[in-house]
Amino acid sequence: MHAPTLVARPDVAFEVLDRVLEALGWFLQSESQTPPLIPGEPELAVYVHRVTDTELQYSFNPVLKLRVLQFHGRDALGAWNAVRKAVPVLEAPALATLLASSETKDVLLGLLATGELRERSSLERVAALRFHPDDSVSRTAERVHAVLVPPGVAETFQRLEAEKQAHPDRSVLFAHLPGEEQRRQVLRWLIHDYDASNEHIDEVLRSALVDADAEVRVTAVVAAARLQARAVLPALREAKMPTSTREGADPRDRLFYAGLRELVANVLAGRPLPPEGSAKRERMAPLLRALSGPADVRDDPTLLLHALTTPVDLGPPPLTVPEALVAQEGTYRLRRSGLEARWVPAVEHWLGTGATLRRVRSPGFFVARVPLSRSALAWALAASQGPVGAASPDAEQAAPCTWAQAEQVCAALSRIEGVELSLPKRDAWEMAARGPDGRLFPWGNSLREDGASRASPWGVEGLVASLPQWARAEATDARLLCGGREQPLCASSREVATTDAAALGAVRWVLAPRS
Repeated sequence: MHAPTLVARPDVAFEVLDRVLEALGWFLQSESQTPPLIPGEPELAVYVHRVTDTELQYSFNPVLKLRVLQFHGRDALGAWNAVRKAVPVLEAPALATLLASSETKDVLLGLLATGELRERSSLERVAALRFHPDDSVSRTAERVHAVLVPPGVAETFQRLEAEKQAHPDRSVLFAHLPGEEQRRQVLRWLIHDYDASNEHIDEVLRSALVDADAEVRVTAVVAAARLQARAVLPALREAKMPTSTREGADPRDRLFYAGLRELVANVLAGRPLPPEGSAKRERMAPLLRALSGPADVRDDPTLLLHALTTPVDLGPPPLTVPEALVAQEGTYRLRRSGLEARWVPAVEHWLGTGATLRRVRSPGFFVARVPLSRSALAWALAASQGPVGAASPDAEQAAPCTWAQAEQVCAALSRIEGVELSLPKRDAWEMAARGPDGRLFPWGNSLREDGASRASPWGVEGLVASLPQWARAEATDARLLCGGREQPLCASSREVATTDAAALGAVRWVLAPRS
């Protein structure tokens, strides 16, 4: 089992760290006797807690200023938590910044810290860095990737070796990354991080072009254009684009994907394009711009390209957590009911479609992980009248409610939790469903038969289950039903007349930040 570990920020000097630890009840038992490379910065030290007898092992890499604190003993987790609150440490957002840096030293620090912390949220970026042109970065990324992805049994390696022998021009490691979303993100980070392909990226692209997931294949086509991967042209010409609704594409998207592949093949082959100023060239202009750099979002097709090529930025965590919520190991729950919430950070979102397409910044808010179930709804209505314990896990199917019942249960939950919980506005619902990359559906850009079980990038679930969900219009009090099986597109909603008292929808509450 991996010991609880922290990585202190590189600017936290040992002298400062020592004072903080002493104030928390730790005493320095020993430190390395070898003269340190940086005066006053020992490269090894051991602390012991005066009360709990927990041991803290400190190590310091003076080249990268990597400061690792590992905790051992019966109260290791409690000690880890206490030190984490007192010492400035590197966590997921800071690691993401380091891994995206143009400075090799920062990237190496981010990689080593990611490995020490076993920070699997950085897995896609680490996987992409295995193809970095700097050998020190690519080798380190390989080692860290091996740490983050537990090794398989011998039979698995034998199978991978056999696959590599059968297809030496492909990356079998990419093909076996767990989950299509991870493979999509690796391709997007390659597009984001690299200006040109290399032999290792070519192998990844060839694997992606025959991937079982249609979205991976389409993204690989765009990646080949962006990275000028001419070596993969034969594989690109053979790549199968979605040709049916069953494969997740509607007729309009199918034509777009087929035209995209043809255009990329022509560009990579160096074939002449329609002359400048011609009507055909003008129609191709947005697509050509998207193939040479970040998509200039102007309409639904260019938004689709943006969604296919933009890595998901999970944004910053909340600066403060409201008193009504309990934060624990990256999850949030309402304090009294125990109902689980997800954080939608303050980042830019693409919303709408067609004439309503626009970019909107989220204010940052918490939203129910799943719609209220029958048992949770019954509990809320009863508990608002007096204490009846905690709500049962909200894992059942959503409860159908009229608009009046939806408002009633939100009011009941607000009384229980002592904070305003309300139905989401239309934009907030779409942000929770769509994520920051402008995807068509909560899970990506292709229809799926198992969509009801798929979560959005923020971990919000049950968005396209059997029932649609109540929401409010932005500028009016109009009643809307969003999502559900019949309208799986994130941008879909329908207005419900105030006279329609029998319309049913599920209840998903939001907790907005204080303004």
